[in-house]
Amino acid sequence: MGGPGEADLAAEIASFGHSHGLVVATDEVLPDRSNVSLTLPGTTGTHAGRRLLFDLHLDTVPHIGIPNATVPRIDGDRMWGRGTCDTKGALAAALVAVGRLAREVAERDGEVMLLFTVDEEYLKRGVAHAVAGGLNATAAIVGEPTSLRPIVAHKGAVRFRIVTHGRAAHTSKPENGDNAIHQMVEVIDWLRERGEPALSMRGHPRLTPPTFTIGTISGGVGVNIVPDRCVIDIDRRTLPTEDPVAVLAEIDGWLADLMRARPGVKATREDPYISERGLDGPVDGSLVVAVQAAVAKVTGGSVDATPDGVPYGTDATHLWGLAGIPTVVIGPGDIAQAHTIDEWVDLNDVRQCTEVYYEVMRSFVQGEWS
Repeated sequence: MGGPGEADLAAEIASFGHSHGLVVATDEVLPDRSNVSLTLPGTTGTHAGRRLLFDLHLDTVPHIGIPNATVPRIDGDRMWGRGTCDTKGALAAALVAVGRLAREVAERDGEVMLLFTVDEEYLKRGVAHAVAGGLNATAAIVGEPTSLRPIVAHKGAVRFRIVTHGRAAHTSKPENGDNAIHQMVEVIDWLRERGEPALSMRGHPRLTPPTFTIGTISGGVGVNIVPDRCVIDIDRRTLPTEDPVAVLAEIDGWLADLMRARPGVKATREDPYISERGLDGPVDGSLVVAVQAAVAKVTGGSVDATPDGVPYGTDATHLWGLAGIPTVVIGPGDIAQAHTIDEWVDLNDVRQCTEVYYEVMRSFVQGEWS
């Protein structure tokens, strides 16, 4: 999902950092895909080690087949193009904000780091690499489209495959085979009958119940061959309170019950290829209060700054869940526009987000919160 545009963007960001006197660093995560960081150092040294981190991702979802997806277009207060909402509006806001901070605030009690990560849209290997390398911060903001509302909770995700195992045969005599697709129909029905009611009963104060979605199915090699294998991919969106290991154990239990009830079904679950816990931060931490104050100041109260939750996931799963960094997700644009064929971001949102980011940065380096 990186593509040539990701490397070009990383180079532009590095150039911006150099031209604004920031400390620029690159860190290769995957072949030809590197995280980039820009750091505005502190100057007073009163609180050594104080760092405010902004996490923004370089990659976008694929745009193949979408005409002019990479040609930005401005129409009124909207900018159209792939990635404008998710999440280059937030990226631009953070760059402008830190550039202004460098110009206007000479005495800084702590540093501000902008971390631009690769692979957020797929496996989040960019932020995982940074955390594994010892990334730390006093607090972190993840730039994602939230319509400028501070997000302190979001769901996690466990993604895995279930395989049914049959026996191939010529379709003129299907009784000589064992149809893996027919088995999978039973698996899907069983999981839905048990999973959907069970999940709908689970709650969280800021999130909707967890979900269970079968995203892909494949089976068979030809229309005249009884299929001996069928595979489904499952996306299980979890509450922050759910342990991914327990989630998989529950699935295994449902499958075991099915195979006991219907001995003709032979199904196995593969190891997950994504296993991420959600975000579940405090609603009254110093970072949250600072973000709320900034939103109120910039928008004049027109945006509801009450901490909220969202169903999608972000890099906060690693910053908060693994590194233990207090984290808030906030940025311009509406998530409903992300990944769409006609993606756009409201430029007024981007302008206001720039001011919000600046206020949070300024108040941090001037010691108003920690």
